Amino acid sequence: MAFDFEALVGHLYIVGGRSISAPPPGALVEVAPRKAARGRETDTFFVLVYPSGQVVAPPAFYEQMAALAAERYFTTSGSITAALRNVFATLNGDLHEHNISGKRAYEANMLCAVLHDQEVYLARVGSGIAFLSAEEQVTFPEDLSKDEAIFRPPMGVHPVADVRMTRYPVVSGSRLILGDAGLADLDRDKLWAGLKAPDIAAALSALKEMVTAQLTLLAVEFVPPEIPVAVPTREAESTVRQPAPPEPEPTTAETLPPPPPPGKLAQAAESVGLRAQQGTANVAQRAASALAGADTLLDKALPDPKEGQRSWIASPAAAGIAVLIPVIVVVVVIVMWLAGTGESEFELCVEEATQATQTAQGIASSDVQGTLAAWNAVLAVVNRCDQMRAGDPTLAAYTRQAQSVIDHLSSIERRDVYVLKSFRNAILEKIVLSGLDLYMLDTQNQQVYRVTLTSDGRGTVPSAQEYIPAMRINATIGQFRVGNMIDIAWSDDDAEIVAVDQNGLVINCSARLIGTCGAQRLQGTERWGNPTGITLWGGKLYILDPEANQLWRYEATGGSYLNPPIEYFTGEGRPDIRTAVDFAIDDNGVVFVLLANGTLIKFFSGTQQPFGYAAFPESQPLTSANDLFLDSTQQLMYIVSRAERTIYETTYAGAFVNSYRAFDENMFVSLSAVVADTNQQVIYALSGNSVLIVERQATQ
Repeated sequence: MAFDFEALVGHLYIVGGRSISAPPPGALVEVAPRKAARGRETDTFFVLVYPSGQVVAPPAFYEQMAALAAERYFTTSGSITAALRNVFATLNGDLHEHNISGKRAYEANMLCAVLHDQEVYLARVGSGIAFLSAEEQVTFPEDLSKDEAIFRPPMGVHPVADVRMTRYPVVSGSRLILGDAGLADLDRDKLWAGLKAPDIAAALSALKEMVTAQLTLLAVEFVPPEIPVAVPTREAESTVRQPAPPEPEPTTAETLPPPPPPGKLAQAAESVGLRAQQGTANVAQRAASALAGADTLLDKALPDPKEGQRSWIASPAAAGIAVLIPVIVVVVVIVMWLAGTGESEFELCVEEATQATQTAQGIASSDVQGTLAAWNAVLAVVNRCDQMRAGDPTLAAYTRQAQSVIDHLSSIERRDVYVLKSFRNAILEKIVLSGLDLYMLDTQNQQVYRVTLTSDGRGTVPSAQEYIPAMRINATIGQFRVGNMIDIAWSDDDAEIVAVDQNGLVINCSARLIGTCGAQRLQGTERWGNPTGITLWGGKLYILDPEANQLWRYEATGGSYLNPPIEYFTGEGRPDIRTAVDFAIDDNGVVFVLLANGTLIKFFSGTQQPFGYAAFPESQPLTSANDLFLDSTQQLMYIVSRAERTIYETTYAGAFVNSYRAFDENMFVSLSAVVADTNQQVIYALSGNSVLIVERQATQ
């Protein structure tokens, strides 16, 4: 009994009371791959992953979690319950470790089902709900009248996942729905009545009529393979990553193995599979017409010979052409088939994006969460289409429209970003602005570059020297050799650019005579842990050392640092800055320390001061950060979040002013640091090997 049931699968993804044609990002069904672990060979795995908490991750996050869940299930041997526990334990461990590392924290609900022989196993972490209509009608969890039964701790909150499991028998025609907590709010009698509809497409339509706001669900009907289904379906194949199978041995007609049983999974209530077949048929039709035309053309070009004359076909040249023509025809047919199939698939994707856009346009503007979810769904579909064919103007228009709505609701300022300067093979991570000079530390090649800007701040002077010879790894200055540099800073007192390496070597080079450099070794470096940043203020050198949980301060005497460092944080109740990513000091000596989770801590004379963010949009809380810059002329702070591909602008008091993103978000994929020149109304950002220009004011 290799296969007892096939599974007909459909989905509902409703936002703001409107159905979105795109499948929910975290919904996935997998059949067993060719080389599944022992005991998994005949299983079908269903999973639904969806957001929990206030922070919603990009759609790819939930898609990846679902894919990993399926992959880990089919590669784990042992009992079904043991394999499911392994799926939840490993994914929860990965997510919890990510959350406590200081990066942007995400939580997720996950609901899994496994069809094994004539039973379905259910498991969940978080607030997932399942309804099963079989020999009896059951829910999982059983008591939906109590919130504590429905709402359990989601993935990523605790180091050990709170896994709930059960299993039920299934029979032919059994229907299962996996959904979010919104299922508990539906009328129970209508829900059971909907599940008894003639087919799964009708059941989905009945469920759709019951939802007034939001719902994410996966619906399944279990049927024997030999029973025909009344809805358009397409057979599914496993997407679990597997090594390439060995080449099969040649077989004769008498020894051919029997055909494999039909696939266990067909997706219902979708027209994509049917329409893709129609597209292929059209291509075949066009190819047949082309062949018929070619045949007619050959008849005219090569008429039958007159009586008594030798046919041209009998010549050697004709024999060669006769061999070549079938080859040409085959190539033409293949090209037409491939072109037609790809075009059909892309056009279907564009139509899906159009439908998603129309759905998003119809959601009431007062439904902020629904509007955001709908337009994010549009972006998800467009991204999928772009992978088939980039540069389509219709898709570009949908992207701009989606970004415009999301930006308006989230107070995001979208900008065209362009490259000011790129450096070969570089990873730029530190930047300093002094007048019209930009200095960048390339941590890949351990080299400091200088770029001189034009008077408007939007171009570079080609003749200016672009690197500092003394500020590179293994350079020698007197008796000193330069090691890996940790950061660079500007000294207003001496008009110098200053770098510090991991061995405590301070390199200072004159801005006017860039080849004039000095070096000195700091004392007390044996107390360092792993310094990551430096700042010069009031003639003192400050070094951020998260590993040592300290900010070291070096006092200058006659232009030299002769004494060991002084601890900035002393006494009882020292702050925890072990996740610090950057720091800065304002003109009054107030120290701001930025943590990886976006928290900013304020100190004066080593004593912590009250500080908090204010007026941030609810849809974009600051929960991850990489870099901090203080603009003393306007009393503004700029905070870089690479995870969000965003530059946040706030006042010194923490009040939200703006957040900047690029229209082409790929420009900010490796965003690492910024400086701003408010006089020129421009922000200079580092991303990968490039210095980028970001206009503070939108162009008209």
